[in-house]
Amino acid sequence: MFDIGWSELLVIGMLALIVVGPKELPGLLRTVGQYVGKARSVAREFQRSMEDAAREADIGNLKELRDAKRDLDSMTRLDFAEQAKRSSASLAAGGKSGGTTSSGSTKTAVPDKAPAEPKKVAEAPAPAPAPEPAAARSGGAEDA
Repeated sequence: MFDIGWSELLVIGMLALIVVGPKELPGLLRTVGQYVGKARSVAREFQRSMEDAAREADIGNLKELRDAKRDLDSMTRLDFAEQAKRSSASLAAGGKSGGTTSSGSTKTAVPDKAPAEPKKVAEAPAPAPAPEPAAARSGGAEDA
């Protein structure tokens, strides 16, 4: 933070010796040391409180993320054995009871994807009407 080298400290020490005097210099240095120690402890306590606040905020975010992950895992987790049992039971019940469930309602199949469009079949031309017999055309009067 402060870039004070040995030469600067030597100059400051010489000025303090001249201004304060050799008799009062040890008391002054002790007092300055106490103030520097107090300033360091205040700075250290401030830094700890800021780190604690950041840690608590991160822990809160981590708890939210962990809860969201747990919810997502529970929604996406598939119990394949249970699904197979249900499917085989529904298929067996569907074959025996004609496609009705135990409540009596009919099952509807839900496709996994949209049904494909039906293929267009070329329509055959309508067959020509069969020719009528001669007796039916004249009304049957010629035979009589």
